[in-house]
This record gives sequence, C-alpha cells and structure tokens, in this order.
Amino acid sequence: MNIDLKSIIVRQMVEADISGAMQLVLAENWNQTKKDWQMLLDLNSNLCLVATYNNEIIGTVTAMNYRDQVAWIGMMLVSKRFRGLGISKNLLNTIIEKLGGCKSIKLDATVAGIPVYSKLGFHEELEIDRMVITTFNEIINNKCKDVIRPICQSDMAELSRLDFKIFGANRAGLIDFLRNKNKGWCIVRNNRIVGYVFGRPGLNFFQLGPLMAETVEDAINLTEVILEKHIGQAIVIDVLRHQTKFIQRLASLGFSCQRSFVRMYLKDNSFAGLVSKQFLIAGPELG
Repeated sequence: MNIDLKSIIVRQMVEADISGAMQLVLAENWNQTKKDWQMLLDLNSNLCLVATYNNEIIGTVTAMNYRDQVAWIGMMLVSKRFRGLGISKNLLNTIIEKLGGCKSIKLDATVAGIPVYSKLGFHEELEIDRMVITTFNEIINNKCKDVIRPICQSDMAELSRLDFKIFGANRAGLIDFLRNKNKGWCIVRNNRIVGYVFGRPGLNFFQLGPLMAETVEDAINLTEVILEKHIGQAIVIDVLRHQTKFIQRLASLGFSCQRSFVRMYLKDNSFAGLVSKQFLIAGPELG
C-alpha cells in the first residue's frame, strides 16, 4: 500500500472519533470500552489525540494530567497497516509537548515499548503484572472484622485525601469520576477509611483498580470481599510486583500473570507517593 505521509494528520480527538478508536482497541484485544474513551475525553479532552489518514483513525494517544504534578500517558495505539512510519513517535512527541508544564510525566510501558521510551529520556521506576482469571468461582467467606461497604458521596473528601497521600499527586477528578460512573468500595476501621478499590466493566474482563490500602491485610480483605461479589466473572487486575504477599494470595485464588508493564517517568519523580501502600493501578492509561 502506497501511503502519502503528508496526508497523515495528528489532531485533537472528538467524540465522533470514539468508534474509530475502538477499532484499534479491538484489533489489539485490549479491555477498554467506549465508556473508557468517553471518560478520557470528559476529563482531559485537550490531551486526547488521534492520527488520521484519509479521515480514518489510524493512531491514538491520551494523557491524564493530575494538576500539573504528574501526567499519565496511555492508549498509545497505531494500526498495524501504518506501523514503522513514525506515527507513534509523532503522537508521543506531540503529547509530551502539550505536557510541557507538568512536573513529571509517566507511563506504564510494555516490554516492546521500553527501548522506545528510554530513547526519549524515560527512566524505569517499578514493575507491574497484569493478572487475570477467566471465571472467578471461589467461595472465600472472608471473616474481616472491619467494615467493607460501598463508597458514598460523603466519603469523597476523606477518600481523596487518602489517595493523594498514597498515590502522590492530586487526582481527585478521576476518583470522583470513577465513583459517579462505576462501583467503589472502602474498608473502614475506627471510623476511618484505611483502603479503597474501584471496579469497572471492560470488553473482556471486569477490572479492579485502583486499590490503595494502609496494610497488605487491608488490601487482601478488601479484594476478597469484592471478588465474592463477582462470582462467575472474568476479572483483570494490574498489581505492583513488589506486593508479593498480595500476589501470593491472588495466585492462590486462581489468578495468573498475563503480561507485565514497566512504569517509567520523564523529568522528575517527586510524585511517586507511598508505593508500599499501592496495590492495584487504575489501568495503564490512568496510573
């Protein structure tokens, strides 16, 4: 196929582009839905880009800017027919330029992407494993004495403060959006929220994350109770690899590692947060 490179245009994504972007997701068998694309547009429309060729969506990239403290690049997709033409590099350079005022820029890279990002100055921070179970059927009968309940609007101020402390940057907008559009639960001890998790449906799996908790026991208890609410479903999680006790419990419940990511950062890493209390990320496109 002869491709006129001058006809490839990079521009801001609009809602009408979602169907075309979903074709790229389907081609890669990713888990994102149209609602996920809509969320990215609703939260940071100026940081959602597409590459087009003759009005066809052939590439995408997005970023979530958490108040210029840290931004997360994701949804880097290029149609197989158009790879090797520098489109991903163009998209990446454009989004980085748009994030010029952000103190730290991060992404969760696949193994294949690490050399590309390294050449642009990104540094490796930590490793993440994607763990899945195609059908969760375990009866756990968790005996946690702490209260585990759905998150309500009155929890949001406290929950956002907890997330800020553990995640390391202010992403209250994302947390509020997740609560309004999806399921969320918290674990409460002594009238204080000590952990939380969100879940949302995907194309292939129900995704749990983010999960932040004061202790690994809190994270395990919270996860076990939520898993029992999703008997019979396929579930995916992206877990930080250093949480070995948490991972061992997941493995005992039937989860297995599907693939891995490496978290990388550009510029500064002052907003890493308390990684010992971080268990599940929201997703590679969200952090």
